[in-house]
Formats: sequence, structure tokens, C-alpha cells
Amino acid sequence: MEEDLKTYQYGESLEDCKIKSFVEDSKPKQHMDIAAIKQKTFQKIHEEERRNKRRRMTTIVAAAASLLLIVGFGIGRLTTADHELNRQLAALSKKTETEVMQMIKVPVGEKATIILADGTKVVANSRTELLYPKNFKGDTREVTVHGEAYFEVAHDTEHPFIVKANKFNVKVLGTRFNISSYDATTSNVVLVQGSVELTTLNTDVVRMKPSDKVDISDGAITQKTQVDPDDYISWMNGVINLHGETVRQITQRLSQHYGVKIVCDAGGDTPLYGKLSIQGALTDILNVINNMAGVKTVEKDHVIHLVSKN
Repeated sequence: MEEDLKTYQYGESLEDCKIKSFVEDSKPKQHMDIAAIKQKTFQKIHEEERRNKRRRMTTIVAAAASLLLIVGFGIGRLTTADHELNRQLAALSKKTETEVMQMIKVPVGEKATIILADGTKVVANSRTELLYPKNFKGDTREVTVHGEAYFEVAHDTEHPFIVKANKFNVKVLGTRFNISSYDATTSNVVLVQGSVELTTLNTDVVRMKPSDKVDISDGAITQKTQVDPDDYISWMNGVINLHGETVRQITQRLSQHYGVKIVCDAGGDTPLYGKLSIQGALTDILNVINNMAGVKTVEKDHVIHLVSKN
């Protein structure tokens, strides 16, 4: 112990000053083991100094760890923020690209054929509006139609083709079908070839097979029947195939085709057969119907009425 006192190197700390003062200036009393007392005192003071140093070091380490934690958390927050910013920028970039849209409006009594960027062929009927992107981006190919259109969709299993209409959507991969959706209350889809999934605003879902015809009214499926698809795409050849359809049903189609209101005050339930050309003027077409149904046409307040000849 005495050796520790002799070799100890005093520093400038308060504890070392106390030790040095006690060791060098203390006056020993008679019969007292001053060396042992000094050594014990030295040890006590020196151990207290070591404990203080450990506490200070623990505090520094804890502070450093807290700082690292804060910095790490901040970096994590910044990294998360960067990822979120990049995601939003990517979404905005993608949205900006997909917003390069084009619209075609078909004049009354005419038709238009459009080839989309993916090779899909669309034949749009009279008074039809078709909204489509210049180039398809993203996971799906989406177009919007108001009116009537025939689609021959280019096959692409990785990018489903979606047609949005009045309160319903048609999802396909590659197929041929006809949509008539001038009015949300009287819409229909006829599948010519392939398979489609039809989803309505009311969450009705139906998978169609060839020759299926699904009627939709105000976002709900009202009927599913089997038909001859040729009767529903004959308009592309400028005719309506008649297999006993009533005058009222035919004039309803003409109203959509020409954008005028036609009311059957007489002869509305008369069935018609044959082929009706819809390439000429509406007055000429109505004259043909008048002769077949035994009625005549009267126009009043921009509404065409079919009335009895008597």
C-alpha cells in the first residue's frame, strides 16, 4: 500500500489535490499507524474518483447513444420521406403520362373506326363519344365510351383492357364485343368472341361467354340472354336486322342513333322483319317504317310522333 502512495502521479483534479494535501501535510500523532490511515484514505478518495469517472463515462455513453438514436431516427424519417416523395413523384409522372388523352365524337348518322395504340380496333357508332389515351401506361388499358361501339381487343394477358361506360365496366384480355350505352337506363353488352367480366356500379359481377347479352339499367344487371351477335353488330354494315322486333324497340334504337326523341302513339307493338337500312336520312327510314307498320309521322315541339293514319 505504501508503494501506491509513493508512485501515484497526482493530477490537477479536485480529488488528487485532496490526496496530495492529506499525504504531504498531515502531522502524525504518537502511536498512530499513519501510513495505514493515509493508504485507506488514499484508496477511498481514489475509488470515489474512479466511480465519478465511470458515472461521467456512463452519462457520456448514454448521451452518445441517445444522439445516435435521434440521428438514426432522423435518417430513417428522411429515408421514409424520400421514399414517399419518390413514390408520389412516380405516381405523378405516371398520371401525367396517362393524361395525354384523346376524344372522338362521331357525328349524327355516321361511323368512325379507330385503331388504338395497342392495336385494338374500335368501330364507334353515330353520336358516340370515345375517350382513350394516346399511349397506354400502367397495369391496365382503359377507355371510356358513351354511345355504341364495337371492340376487337388486342390480346395482352399482362394488361387487361377495361371499357368504362354508364355505371358499369367491362374487363377483357382479348376479345370481341359490342357495347350500347347511350342511356344508363337502357345499356347492354353483347359478347361476340372470347370472355369478358362485367362489373356494375351496384357491384353486380357476371362473366360472359360468346353470344351472351347482358342488359344493364342504372348500374344493375336486369337480364342475361343468349342472342345472335350478328344482329347487334349489323349497324357496322349500315343495317338493323329485324326478327320480329317491335316498332317501339326499333324507334328507340333510332332515337339513340340520330339523337332525336321518337314516340309511338300508334303501331308501337307491330313486329317487323327483314333488314332496315340506317345509312340514309331519318325521314327516309321513318317512311319505310310507316309503310310497314301502317302509321304516319307527325313532328311537334321537336318530338317525332308515330300516329295512326286514320
